[in-house]
Amino acid sequence: MKFFDPHIHCYSRTTDDYERMSLSGVRAVVEPSFWLGSERRYPGTYFDYFEHILSFEPKRAKQYGIDHYCCIAMNPKEANNLDLAHEVIDGLKRYLLHDRCLAIGEVGFDRITVAEEEVMKRQLKIAKELNMLVMVHTPHQNKREGTERTIHLLKEVGLDPDQVIIDHNNLDTIDLSVAYGGWSAMTIYPTKVSPAQAIEIFARYGTDRMMVNTAADWGPSNPLNVVKTALEMRIKEYAEDVIEKLVWDNPIQFYRQSGKLKLAELEEA
Repeated sequence: MKFFDPHIHCYSRTTDDYERMSLSGVRAVVEPSFWLGSERRYPGTYFDYFEHILSFEPKRAKQYGIDHYCCIAMNPKEANNLDLAHEVIDGLKRYLLHDRCLAIGEVGFDRITVAEEEVMKRQLKIAKELNMLVMVHTPHQNKREGTERTIHLLKEVGLDPDQVIIDHNNLDTIDLSVAYGGWSAMTIYPTKVSPAQAIEIFARYGTDRMMVNTAADWGPSNPLNVVKTALEMRIKEYAEDVIEKLVWDNPIQFYRQSGKLKLAELEEA
């Protein structure tokens, strides 16, 4: 079975991780822009980072038979430095138009502040202007409140739900995400959702318009957690075609809307 991890931070992973992912059947990944572990002080440091994940990481992944794409954005964790955030957003478009950038993301809330809302709303408007897909980051704290406010903004800006994925859902927010009508994702991560909790969500809501990802970053994450979730589903006697839809077909269906996903390369992989 082939696997597509629709949200993983390869910047923080080693080449050994790429090898393990490839050996386990991971054939495609999407890397959203994220916080690097310490605050950045200059717009140029963001732009260097965007160049890295758009150019270097695809080459690194390709050595292990993995097709690597990105999402580009001013992330919510650093959005409270408004002057810097707006300078970064001023320079986003050249990176958003890159053929490896499939969506604007991650955008959303961290501490659910006025500044974060301003930064998110501006980027949602750019997505609307450029007809781009959007990856939403739901906050780690006050998650339901943040998800409700995010969905309100998505509707206010007038984005098509088909072009939006609301990520980091859990049992407290999945009903909101499903009701919005877009795509819903769960991150299999010690502090987010376990494979068992993801399967509980699938039992309630099915696997249509659902995705699972690792968001593997600096924390206690595992870049094989999509594969592990598939194994848990197999143990629970889910049909192979249902599992394949979740871990391969659904990410392709969502990201192909960008017009940049090279489907022939993925099928060859």
